[in-house]
Amino acid sequence: MGLLGNIFGKKTDGKENAKAGKENAKDAGAEEGEGKYKAACSLCGGAGTDKKWMGQFWHKKCLRSMKKGARKMV
Repeated sequence: MGLLGNIFGKKTDGKENAKAGKENAKDAGAEEGEGKYKAACSLCGGAGTDKKWMGQFWHKKCLRSMKKGARKMV
């Protein structure tokens, strides 16, 4: 997936998103209820996001990696 796909979020089915969200949440260290928002992360799909940027919800780690990638593209 390219830069724009990562910024605007992944479009997947609910079943696939639920499986990916559980796996990615364990990797990112985010559990249900941890974080400021209960929405899914735009990059990894995990729950327990901390930031809202460009109308999307992000983990701090995912947001840093996306901003760093966007700087390299410009």
